Amino acid sequence: MDTINQASTAAAAVPSSASTALVLPAELTIYTVGELHPQWITWLSETAAPGAEGIAEVQAGAVDLVDAAGVQLLLSLQRALAAMGRRHRITGASSALAAGCAGLGLAGWLQAQSAEAIT
Repeated sequence: MDTINQASTAAAAVPSSASTALVLPAELTIYTVGELHPQWITWLSETAAPGAEGIAEVQAGAVDLVDAAGVQLLLSLQRALAAMGRRHRITGASSALAAGCAGLGLAGWLQAQSAEAIT
């Protein structure tokens, strides 16, 4: 899959109504990343653009099904945010997301993303 930075037509982003956070869906799998990718591009361009203030928040509490493709999309999001010079944090990581990352040897990565804002 191309990186999250690639231009694409997109449906509406999935921000929370209370903030500009990206709220992850219940399913983060190979079956959903094709739909999520353009939504996340829109979120990046509208909410996490360079020069934007604050920490880009990714709310991960709703994730109940995740696979390697979903984690790959998260890694791509992290890379895109870093390229934009944006600080970010994953909040409320679900046990399913934690288990999925652990199964891929990325438990430490998720913990680092969740512990504090990453630059």
